[in-house]
Amino acid sequence: MLGCGLFSGIGFLIFFYNKKITLQKLEWDWKKRMAMFLISFFGIWKCGDMLRTIIRNEPIDFYNSTASDVLPQIGIMVDRFLDGIFPYQLITEWSFNHDLYPTYLPLTWMPFIIPEVLGLDYRWLAFAVLIIAMWYYSYKLISWNSNWISIVFLLIVPYFFLYSFLKEDNTGSFRLSIESLIAGYYLFLATSIFSKSNWVRGMALLCCLLSRYSLVLWVPLFFIILFLKEKKSNSYKIIGWIALGFLVLYIIPFLSKDFTIFQKGYEYHTEAALIAFHRYHYQSEYEMPALLAQGFGLAIYFDQLIEGTSADKSTALRLAHLLSLCFMLLVSMIGFYKIKDRIDYRIFLLGTLKIYLVLFYNFIQIPYNYLYLPLVFVSLTMFALLFSRKNYSVE
Repeated sequence: MLGCGLFSGIGFLIFFYNKKITLQKLEWDWKKRMAMFLISFFGIWKCGDMLRTIIRNEPIDFYNSTASDVLPQIGIMVDRFLDGIFPYQLITEWSFNHDLYPTYLPLTWMPFIIPEVLGLDYRWLAFAVLIIAMWYYSYKLISWNSNWISIVFLLIVPYFFLYSFLKEDNTGSFRLSIESLIAGYYLFLATSIFSKSNWVRGMALLCCLLSRYSLVLWVPLFFIILFLKEKKSNSYKIIGWIALGFLVLYIIPFLSKDFTIFQKGYEYHTEAALIAFHRYHYQSEYEMPALLAQGFGLAIYFDQLIEGTSADKSTALRLAHLLSLCFMLLVSMIGFYKIKDRIDYRIFLLGTLKIYLVLFYNFIQIPYNYLYLPLVFVSLTMFALLFSRKNYSVE
């Protein structure tokens, strides 16, 4: 998985090296609108029907669940917020045999206020966010393309991926989590890199930063490159939108009441990460920990190669995680400085985003399989650019 991910990201950059592209914004005619409507309608109908079956077969009770704690944690935080209770407190009011300090940032759980008020299953909201991101992706690729084969093929691809994942939901990405929400955020970000709107780019970054902290080290690279290649005021405006979002959605309502909530959540997550190196009660001491045995990420190699306790292995993994990301970003900064006139900066940002996320999720402390869903949807924008390259003007 690591090799394939790095190969796709690096290969994408190599392919566009020495190619300066100008994306042609073509006019929308009624035929393109109709194609997008028909493919979207059919895709949403088939995927939605599959999700309806999943929801019917896997009802969620936030307070009496015995499966994943993802949806229960979100549900309890939403209930607390609507009841006027501060949501970032230790969760004890559920059937799990462990207490949990909330680790989710606001845009992971606050959107679910909507389905709670409307009486809908939370998984419909996560699905809807991904669909909206797919619409934005479709809008951009149609406006770039004039070739009908390209347009139809690239409109079908995201629904094909989504239907395939829903049909074979062995990872619980849709049954037990809201990972399609996060996938939607990251698809929105990957596509928004090619937008000229500071508001759109700011909102895309805000969605990712206020849902997971995974992107925090890549963001400086984004602004350094933007600062070098666009008007400096663009960077300031995007930073302003992000700062406003943090102020309104996180600092004023939550951090101002308890400035330790992020630290407490991070510390809880770090402690909980030790479970990856623990064997379940039914396993012998010679067996590989069940979570690692699924084969996702590199944590399995740290379990095999690092001597010591679970804490020692987890610490080594975290250090390797940080060093790999810092090294990648350092190489990216130096590389861009050397080739900035030979590659489109937006292509470079998209390629490095893919490489960064591949490294981040392969070195992640708790390698749950559903966490890798966003990587697939980030690749859609890359795929669209590669497939449609003949429809772009090469300078």
